[in-house]
Amino acid sequence: MSRIRKIQKRLIKDIALKRIEILFELAKKEHKLHSDWSNRYITLIRKISMRYRVRLKKEQKMRMCKNCNTFLMPGSSSRIRLHKKKYLLITCLNCEKIKRYPYIQNKRNLHNE
Repeated sequence: MSRIRKIQKRLIKDIALKRIEILFELAKKEHKLHSDWSNRYITLIRKISMRYRVRLKKEQKMRMCKNCNTFLMPGSSSRIRLHKKKYLLITCLNCEKIKRYPYIQNKRNLHNE
């Protein structure tokens, strides 16, 4: 692969990342008034990331439902619970899909107690 081709790929990925950031901010702003718009922004984010093979940040992954492409806003479209201090449960209120993330406490806090 030529050097120019690698530079072009890097530029395309940078543009895709910037667009994803913009769409994610728009989804946050528009969720209160137009939740269907924020869901559309989430579908666009997923399409861009898959098309250009761009990894999403952990915060972004946690705020979208893979099953129904909705923007997960705590309290209105999702429910967040801590399960026995082992993992975090995020439930989509649209499709009832449950996502689990490990919940790790600081080891210092455990030793001090």
